[in-house]
Amino acid sequence: MENPMLPEKFIQRFGKRPDISVFAPGRANIIGEHTDYNHGFVLPFAIGQGIHFLASANDTHFIHIQADDLQESVTLDLHHSDVSHDQGWIKFVRQIIKVLANKPLKGFDMIFGGNLPIGAGISSSSALTCGFVAVLNKINHLEMDAHDMMWTAIHAERGYGVQGGIMDQFSIINGKRGHAMLLDCASNAATYVDLHMYGYTFYLFNTNVKHNLLHTDYNLRRKECESAVATLVHHGLNIHSLRDLNVSDLSPIQPLLDQTLYQRASYVIEENQRVMDAIKAFENQDFATLGQLLYQSHDGLAQKYQVSCPELDTLVKMTHTIDAILGARMMGGGFGGCTINLVKGKLNATTLSEIKADYFNLFGIHADIFEVFPSDGIMEYGLTKNGG
Repeated sequence: MENPMLPEKFIQRFGKRPDISVFAPGRANIIGEHTDYNHGFVLPFAIGQGIHFLASANDTHFIHIQADDLQESVTLDLHHSDVSHDQGWIKFVRQIIKVLANKPLKGFDMIFGGNLPIGAGISSSSALTCGFVAVLNKINHLEMDAHDMMWTAIHAERGYGVQGGIMDQFSIINGKRGHAMLLDCASNAATYVDLHMYGYTFYLFNTNVKHNLLHTDYNLRRKECESAVATLVHHGLNIHSLRDLNVSDLSPIQPLLDQTLYQRASYVIEENQRVMDAIKAFENQDFATLGQLLYQSHDGLAQKYQVSCPELDTLVKMTHTIDAILGARMMGGGFGGCTINLVKGKLNATTLSEIKADYFNLFGIHADIFEVFPSDGIMEYGLTKNGG
């Protein structure tokens, strides 16, 4: 899991061995997209790909950070927390320090790197945020539990400007090998779901279309859902969120909403039902039904919620002619990133090559395809003096 070169690079950069190692995985979501901030249900799992952090205290009030994959570095002064001029990953880091400003933080040296694609809809920013929170927790002996770390990361990301839910941070911190998590985003209660994936595999197809949720309609979708709820409350419905409605309510509420708000609301309501249906499919090991639920989810995201893009739609459409693929949908905030694909067995080299070639011929972009497995969440462990 650890990049074998990171400890050596840490020594080269800082002239000492690291004391702390933290691994923060990425996140895949089987189904339940854009439902988390609507207090609905999601079914994510932590993946084996992620970001590895190595750190050591330096007895100063400065934090020296090397981003190995990006070949970027920064020095942060804990006595000055202005984030106004920071961009990218540095701003996420600074937001975390700002959230923990009331804690007795001390300086340290850190390097991080991994195999998690940026902007692919698998929560690279949340892995960075949660991993850095875990490093701060460990190195400063803050004794934060999983709940505390999760909310620290959430507040930091919301301070960055993306008004997301809790799914990404929850999954990254609380993942369990072989399981997904049925997360109730109204109560924040979670149930582990044994996926029984014997003979079946999830693949991610990365469009390599980069998205930045600050520069898309992500926050607008959240506002539209809130507007739908406010309108329905105005008309006398006793609800607090779209979570409080089910599929049988769709016909009665349609006359109360304009076309756009109805499309947004109906997608969320139907997606919550699909999550419940997916749980039953796993329990019954009915992977054919699960595949159809994935296709239905994508159709709703593309047509009703309008957060897809031509590259995502094309990758999903391609799977309809591949017998081994039972279902596919866009995953993540949208406007780029990955599709998640349910596969019976494994995809052979010929199929992989054909998908990549067809995609490149259409868009002039190389798609990346890789397997993902339900894995553990953030793991922290101390390193010995010799780095072992």
